Amino acid sequence: MRQRAGRIGTPEGVTGCAALAAALLCLAVPARADKESILLDFQAASGCPSRSEFVARVRTFTTKAEISTDDGSPHRKFAIRLVRFAGGVRGELAIDDRGVKTTRSVSGSTCDEVGSALALATALAVDPEALGAEPAGTPAEPAKTPKPEPPKPPVAKTPPPAAPAQLKTPPAKPEHRHALDVSLGARVGDSLAPFAKFDGTVELGSTFFAPLDVHLGAAFGPAQHNQQAEFADVLAWLGTGYRFLELEPLSVWGQAAFELGEVAALGRGITPSRRVDRLWAALDVGLSARIDAPGALFFQLNASGRAPLSLQRYVVQENTGKLRELHQVQQLGYLMGFSVGMHFL
Repeated sequence: MRQRAGRIGTPEGVTGCAALAAALLCLAVPARADKESILLDFQAASGCPSRSEFVARVRTFTTKAEISTDDGSPHRKFAIRLVRFAGGVRGELAIDDRGVKTTRSVSGSTCDEVGSALALATALAVDPEALGAEPAGTPAEPAKTPKPEPPKPPVAKTPPPAAPAQLKTPPAKPEHRHALDVSLGARVGDSLAPFAKFDGTVELGSTFFAPLDVHLGAAFGPAQHNQQAEFADVLAWLGTGYRFLELEPLSVWGQAAFELGEVAALGRGITPSRRVDRLWAALDVGLSARIDAPGALFFQLNASGRAPLSLQRYVVQENTGKLRELHQVQQLGYLMGFSVGMHFL
C-alpha cells in the first residue's frame, strides 16, 4: 500500500541538493532586516516529508521566515508541491507576491533530495543571506594601508594541529515502494439474502502505482438463516481504487469492484429439504479508509453501495405442491467490511 513517509535530509546533506536549488535562486528578494511572515500551502505525495518536517528544514537555513495563518494581512504566499512520477519526484515552488506570481520546478530521484532543494529555495526567497553570502548592494569598504610594524623576534614554528577526522555520511537509501499487500477480514451486507449476512474475506492488492490501486478478493459466507430459509455463498471480486486524500497515516480511497459467485438457498421446515442455487453478480461502489501502523501492518475499513446485476428470485416447492418464495433480490443494498493487512515484496 502506501509508501512510508521519508525525512528531509539533515543540514549536512545540503551540499547534495545545492545543484537542484541553484535553479530556484532567482526567486530570492533583496535582503530584509526583519523577519518576514509568509503563508505556506504545502502538499506532498505519499512517502514524502510532512508539512511540519518541511517547515523545520526551512528554519535550519534561516530564522527570518515565520509561517503564519491567513489573517487578512498582506503576506507573500508560498505554495509547495511534491509529486511522484515514473522516473522519480518533481517539486514546484510558486510564490504569489501580492498578485505577482513566480513559479519554478525541480526534479530528482527521491523526495528527500527534492524536498531539501525546495526548503533551501524557500529560505533564500525570504533571506538571501541564508547560505552566508554577503547581502546584495553592500558597498565595499576602501582598502586600508597597513601601518609598518617593528620587526619581531623569530618564533619557533610549530606544526599545525592535525585536522579532526571527518565522519562520512552514508548515502541515503532509495525509497522502497511495496509491490503487494494481503489482508484478512470480515464484511456484512444485504441484497444477497433477506437478512444481513456475514462473510469472511481474503484480499490481494497493490498500490505500487499509487494513487491508483488494484485488488483481487474472495469471500466465503457459511450457512446463516432466518425462520424461513438458510443461505450460503462463495464470491470473488476484482476492483480498482483511487487515493484522493492523504492525511498521514490515514488515506482515503474511492473504490469500485465487480462481484461474481454462487448463492445457495435452502428452505426450512420442508421435508425433504429443497435447495436452490443461483448465480450472483453485483457492482460495488464506495469508500475505503486505510491507516498504516508502524512497520508493515495496516488497517482498512470499507463502506460501499451494492447494485445486483440480476434480480434473482429464490423459490422452492413445498410438499403440498405450493411454491414458497424464500427471497427476492432487491435493486440496491449495502456492504461494509473491516480487514487487517500486511505489505510485502
